[in-house]
Amino acid sequence: MKKWWLFFLCIGCFRIAAAQNTIGLPQIINYSKSDFQAGTQTWDIEQDSRGMMYFANNEGMLTYDGSHWKAYPLPNRTIVRALAIDPSDRIYAGGQGEMGFFAPGPNGNLTFTSLKDLVPASQNKFADIWRIEIYKEAVFFQASDRIFEYRNNSIKVYPSEWLFLKQAGNKLYAQDKYTGLMQFKNNEWVPLNTNPTFNSGQITGIIGMGEDSLLVNTQINGLFILHNDSIIKRQASFSPGNVNISTRLNATEFVTGTSAEGCVVLNFNGEIVQKISRTEGLQNNDVISVFLDKNNNLWAGLNNGISFIAYNAAIKYITPNKVNELSGYSTRIFNNELYIATSDGAWYVPLTGTGGDLSFAKGDFSRVRNSRAEVWRLDEVNNHILMGQHTGSAVLKDHSSVPLSDDAGAWLYKPISAVYPAKDILVGTYTGIRMLDYRGDQFTDKGKLEGVGESLRFLEIDNNNTIWASHPYRGVYQLQLSPDHKSVTSRLYTDSAGLPSALSNYVFKIKNRVVFGTGKGVYEFDPATSRFIPSAFMTPILGNMEIRYMNEDADGNVWICSGKAMGVVNFNQPSGDKTYTITWIPELNGKILLGFENIYPYNKENIFIGSEKGIIHLNYEKYATSKQVVKVLLGQVKAFGRSDSIIFGGYFHQRMAAGYQQGDREIVSLPKSYNSFHFEYSSPAYGLQNNIEYSYQLEGYESHWSAWSSKSEKDYTNLPDGKYIFRVKAHDNLGHESETVTYSFVVLPAWYKTIWAYIFYILLFMGVLYLLNRWQERKMQRQQRRFDEEQQRLKYIHQLELEKNEKEIIKLQNEKLANEIHFKNNALADASMHLVERGDALVKVKDILAAVYKKNGNNPEIKNALLLLNDVEKNNDNWDQFAAHFDEINNNFLKKLKSKFPALTNTDLKVCAYLQLKLSTKEIAQLMAISVRGVEIKRYRLRKKLELPTEQSMTDFLNEI
Repeated sequence: MKKWWLFFLCIGCFRIAAAQNTIGLPQIINYSKSDFQAGTQTWDIEQDSRGMMYFANNEGMLTYDGSHWKAYPLPNRTIVRALAIDPSDRIYAGGQGEMGFFAPGPNGNLTFTSLKDLVPASQNKFADIWRIEIYKEAVFFQASDRIFEYRNNSIKVYPSEWLFLKQAGNKLYAQDKYTGLMQFKNNEWVPLNTNPTFNSGQITGIIGMGEDSLLVNTQINGLFILHNDSIIKRQASFSPGNVNISTRLNATEFVTGTSAEGCVVLNFNGEIVQKISRTEGLQNNDVISVFLDKNNNLWAGLNNGISFIAYNAAIKYITPNKVNELSGYSTRIFNNELYIATSDGAWYVPLTGTGGDLSFAKGDFSRVRNSRAEVWRLDEVNNHILMGQHTGSAVLKDHSSVPLSDDAGAWLYKPISAVYPAKDILVGTYTGIRMLDYRGDQFTDKGKLEGVGESLRFLEIDNNNTIWASHPYRGVYQLQLSPDHKSVTSRLYTDSAGLPSALSNYVFKIKNRVVFGTGKGVYEFDPATSRFIPSAFMTPILGNMEIRYMNEDADGNVWICSGKAMGVVNFNQPSGDKTYTITWIPELNGKILLGFENIYPYNKENIFIGSEKGIIHLNYEKYATSKQVVKVLLGQVKAFGRSDSIIFGGYFHQRMAAGYQQGDREIVSLPKSYNSFHFEYSSPAYGLQNNIEYSYQLEGYESHWSAWSSKSEKDYTNLPDGKYIFRVKAHDNLGHESETVTYSFVVLPAWYKTIWAYIFYILLFMGVLYLLNRWQERKMQRQQRRFDEEQQRLKYIHQLELEKNEKEIIKLQNEKLANEIHFKNNALADASMHLVERGDALVKVKDILAAVYKKNGNNPEIKNALLLLNDVEKNNDNWDQFAAHFDEINNNFLKKLKSKFPALTNTDLKVCAYLQLKLSTKEIAQLMAISVRGVEIKRYRLRKKLELPTEQSMTDFLNEI
């Protein structure tokens, strides 16, 4: 026996809870249609092993990784009603007349595979698939009139009028309109033993409670407990007619999505734990689907939009007035009640229970009576709450504001003495300092202290009872209280005393010492030099950062505000070689009340922070010990070239122990024209995106990781060819770092840089070398030939020069010889002429002597003279001597002529000789002692003998000889 009666005993006293919500509400992030760019209604929600979210939407299946939305429509473009994800991350989807699954395609994009063709022909026309359950090795698709069982690549059909399908624990249940609740056993649907009242209601949720008990939520008939054969009806504390869907939240709570009241969280007793509706920030109250993700945060699919509810987050929001949005200035817990000072009076709420996370306390805030306008501060002094109001000082009594002074608005209260109860209390006001006196459990206003008239919102008292006040726009005041406590003497310090500036200085008391937050770090006052110096304790921790607020909690940790950011210096948690850890709370960036920062660290689980919208509650213990594993997802990779191309859709095929990784076959190679890339990545830390920063590196292009940044996209342009590995990782503000995700790709070289091109270049180079060699050889041959020709030419020219020179020499010699010949011929001619003249003279002398001899008789002397003259004439006729002398001068002219023409007589030779000597006809006639006519006759006869043609001259012919 499993003693199930104990269970019923525990839940036997169901009661309707009061219509009160928890005072702390989780952060709600609303995503509208304009965010995800799809249909209005979201019918189902799922999450895969990587943390990616999936939504069944009117316009298809949507995915969300924390930064980027994508839509995947069905082939028939119909509404997706149901989703389910198996252990291998295959996403099953059902819509109108369609069912199948999405799985990664070759490029990492999700592609849809329809299973409709596996349905028997008689059953393949159906309407909407409303629910999908993965049970053991099968997938069940529930339509209104049939359930499809997909197993081993075949589909079996179970026709009926089915209303609901749900797996609870290790069992699969379905509701038949007529049979009621049924269980799938031994490959068939078996009815459970239930009563007609239970069967007549539409089931909206089945939650397993142990091995043999179920909590069943119905749309009309309320809650039922099923245990074996017993059915117990229980009434929930909200209208049952509103329930659309239910799902378990934790071991003791479940959530229902309603059509008019938003999300309602109930415990298993049926009591409302929390309501999250439009009043609390939901987009609308019509919730169609709900889902609890891996971090125990809640997603709601609405009739118009999607909402993320950080149900498990350490940060909650407290709004005192649900009608009017108020700024929260200060917080105080007093007498187990939470008081909040706001821009419209003070508010309080009782805190139910003791200890723990007070944001789960239930109740409605009430206004402190008589509190109006701004209430700046709530200080606990002498076990009373003093209220700093715009209207003056007041004390809280019986949930009412009792005025103490209305002369000027009050900022804060500081007891002069640390001894309890303090008798004198300083009040920082709009116009200086006032004094309160405490006697007999009563506070009395003693009036304004003379000596300072500035608005003093920051006051601290050091260990020497010196009062320090800071004015954000003037500087720091050092105040000394008079012995009668009626006046103060003041001294103003500015940047001339060592402060970085006279502006933005704030005084606080940390570690029992007065410090000053400035625009450039924390400073302290040095009495020895009367100057401000950087704090020896805080400067090594905070450096030169701007400090606007500081507050020390009971554990010695220091809460700080710097600009619009808030964090804590935890001295109880060393980090590396440091004795502290600084934890920033980026979720609150820009949400703290700038200029009126206030942090009330009640304990580790309850930190109250002043905000522009009420009060922020931080469960620091939960926040700091969060074990959330930081992941990073590579969502999409685009390549840009001639056109845009998605080369990776976000899904790797290879599953390893650390997650999905890129396989070698998934490495893409892109042409050179695609050399610009866009990477999208994100961390599925939903609701904590402000905590996440990313660092990336493109190996092959960058040698170092980038600086941490919240940007979830990266672009590269004009990458050179090569192999690249894009790496990205993420970390949160608590120092948790994700595994590195990598994506490899190759940019191919241009065609002129491919291996074939290089082979071609090598061949071309070798060919060019060969051609160059041949050209060089030919060039050398041509040069050699030209050289040889040049040498030949030079030799020829040299030879010609030599020949020319020789010819010149010969010419000169010939000219010389010719001149000599001419000279000798002239001489010979002259001699011949002289001989002719002498002969003529001798003839004349002979004639005269002969005449004389005849006249004078035989004169022997004259006779001898005549004989002598005859001898002389004989000597003159000596031709042979003349011919020999002529041939010697004229290169054997007469001999050559005689040998060539043997018929020539001596007379002919004489004529030729005289012609060669260029003697005139007359001169030849004289030499030959004949008439001129005789010479011409002889020349005529000589031409006949020489056989000269008429056109050839005798002189030319003789020159040729």
